[in-house]
Amino acid sequence: MHNDELADIIVEIFDGVTVLDSSLGPIYVKHFHQLDTRKLLAKRDYYKSEAQKRGLMSEEESLKMAIDEGMWDEESEKEVREKKKFIENLEISLSKIELPSKKEIHKKLINAEKDKLNIISFDREKSIGFTAEKYADKKVNKDFFEKLLFLDPEFKKSPFEDLNYEDVAEATELTNLENVFFKRMSDQNISSAVLSSFFSPYLPFAEDVLAVFGEPLKNLTSFQLKMITYSRGFLNIFKNSQKEIPDHVAKDPELLVDFYNSQKDNKTNKNTDADGTTYFGANKDDIDQIKREDQDAIILSDEIKKKGGTLSMKDMMELHGL
Repeated sequence: MHNDELADIIVEIFDGVTVLDSSLGPIYVKHFHQLDTRKLLAKRDYYKSEAQKRGLMSEEESLKMAIDEGMWDEESEKEVREKKKFIENLEISLSKIELPSKKEIHKKLINAEKDKLNIISFDREKSIGFTAEKYADKKVNKDFFEKLLFLDPEFKKSPFEDLNYEDVAEATELTNLENVFFKRMSDQNISSAVLSSFFSPYLPFAEDVLAVFGEPLKNLTSFQLKMITYSRGFLNIFKNSQKEIPDHVAKDPELLVDFYNSQKDNKTNKNTDADGTTYFGANKDDIDQIKREDQDAIILSDEIKKKGGTLSMKDMMELHGL
């Protein structure tokens, strides 16, 4: 996103509203509060019970029937569980990888596994069909979105009020606006906005909620909570980093966190000594990003090539000044 767009996101978060263009005129998207969202989600059990009274089966019952009738099988269900656990473990291990190039490879692996899971899950959902849980989710989503979009800045008139089943184009447009809004207010965009030059005057005051928002914590919208959380985290990094943070890193949330984490665990996947550091599996871009300022970093693969393909113990000792 451009700096102007990031600045706009900050303004919208402070104001608690985003205005989007539509064929109906301006649509005012009210930023929701954490407590209000929880109240809506609390209705899920009620809607599920309502659906079961009307004859819809629960997911557990639908799954059992699908397996009994041969539309699904235990082996595929086991594969779904194992794939979810595998992805969960991959995401946990991602935070422990120090070298940027290896981290990118690991992210690609995670995305590939998620794609495989999506394919299996799609087949599973088709086999199970419409359940009481899906009905409840649909009702909660409807309640949520009807409290999100408005035709006026006072949040009194909903575009859904006069909408009927024949207004397919309008319903589709409203759904698309919702998707645009949530993409705009993604964690990536909010964290980038917090590191933007526009927000920099506010960042030093991130530890004082009242100073920034003039409201107690419980009155903040979900996006304001995210903004203050990212602000405090990044402020902590700027205060405690033992190395000077490059400008391009200071503007990128992911690079900034990786930069800081590498300082806390700079012995991972490398052997260190006073005169040099050997980074196993590192390329030159990795070395440029994570080497310490007072060291001469050694790219092991390059040194091996210089020695004709092998390194003796003596060669290794000489590389490290022994």
